[in-house]
Amino acid sequence: MKPHLKIAIIGSGTAGLAAAAYLQKDGHHPEIFERFDEPKPLGAGLLLQPTGLACLANLGLDKKAINEGAIIHNIYGSASHNNVIFDISYRDLKPHYFGVGIHRGTLFTLLYEEVTRLHVPIHTGCEIIDTHCTHEQRYITDKDGDTHGPFDLVIDASGMRSPLRKHGQIKLDKPYPFGAIWGVLDDPDQAFGKDYLQQRYDGAHMMVGMLAIGRAPNCPTPKCTFFWSLPPGGYEQWLKNGLDEWKETVTGYWPELEPFMDQFKTTDDLAHAQYSDIIMKRWHEDRLIFIGDAAHNTSPQLGQGANLGLADAFILSQILKDHDDINDALCAYSKARKNHIYFYQIASRWLTPFFQSHNKFAGLIRDASFGLLCKTPYVKTEMLRTLAGIKTGLFTHMNPGQWHTDYDLRTSSTDSQPSYLTNKPNTGK
Repeated sequence: MKPHLKIAIIGSGTAGLAAAAYLQKDGHHPEIFERFDEPKPLGAGLLLQPTGLACLANLGLDKKAINEGAIIHNIYGSASHNNVIFDISYRDLKPHYFGVGIHRGTLFTLLYEEVTRLHVPIHTGCEIIDTHCTHEQRYITDKDGDTHGPFDLVIDASGMRSPLRKHGQIKLDKPYPFGAIWGVLDDPDQAFGKDYLQQRYDGAHMMVGMLAIGRAPNCPTPKCTFFWSLPPGGYEQWLKNGLDEWKETVTGYWPELEPFMDQFKTTDDLAHAQYSDIIMKRWHEDRLIFIGDAAHNTSPQLGQGANLGLADAFILSQILKDHDDINDALCAYSKARKNHIYFYQIASRWLTPFFQSHNKFAGLIRDASFGLLCKTPYVKTEMLRTLAGIKTGLFTHMNPGQWHTDYDLRTSSTDSQPSYLTNKPNTGK
């Protein structure tokens, strides 16, 4: 692809900021259009997987993320009757693999500062609601009716509620019935910050978790993200019931959380999150590409949203280098991302009923089988590959270490190349 493309990026979330940084470094001219008056992160915390860390490494931001976040080696989950559901470690997949729990504000700051350093223009308070293509150039329209452009390419990274998705080939756009509430807690003694993501379950209808996320921006105190699953219509009932009753319910399931629950003073200390299952037949139209949650939002069961968005941005930037025609490049991008994204969409949809539903049978099956599966060598390996974000099919996976020099996502049953994490710290800070 010839350099110096003029590119509009809609949204300054993880995928949008990463795309802007990659493309600016490649000699293009990206501009970000953000609907908020001040760009800001949404949400509490997330788990960066080896795939997401590999993408950050290509921006030189992986070490910063590791230093600011919390290195996660283990995933542990148990049912209310102390039956172990998950007990797995990244190191059982590869000794140098790990995840990083990180505050969304910290990840946003890393990417935003990089975009600012690269002098990418950001148009704030500009909500883009439509787009059209004329004479092999694309224009975008904001909510005030003003038109911006022309652009050689428009990248929609505006998230789950993208108004531009109507221009794509939508196969499914269905809200998940269950949601969650999220909050950030101080954990100065790192009681829950010892390289674990921990969860507790009661059937399939109750899920509570704690994830160490390191430091928040401008705050040296170690933090944890807390999340609590909510059934359909549960948020309104939760607001109505008040915090005291809810706190008693939480600590009834997990007594060790009692001192942490005192940090929640009002319902405003927790954020409500809802999710949708979004599937597109393809992720591109004429000089228009969808990435991140605008293209493939899923439930949070596998924690892959930010990681898939980072991968989208990186792979798109690499593919644009090798094609003289923009639409050919977009077609190649859709083919390159298809297996990886589809696997996680299907896996997330398949797993959700076992953790967020009123299906009693699903809860019983999970409690009886998942712990045993974690001890079965082949199944355990495939579970870890799924967690690490590297699966591309039922029997295939990829190696994110190759992303430094090779964006070809052809898969194999073995990793022939060393991972990019080989020389990274894996024992904590």
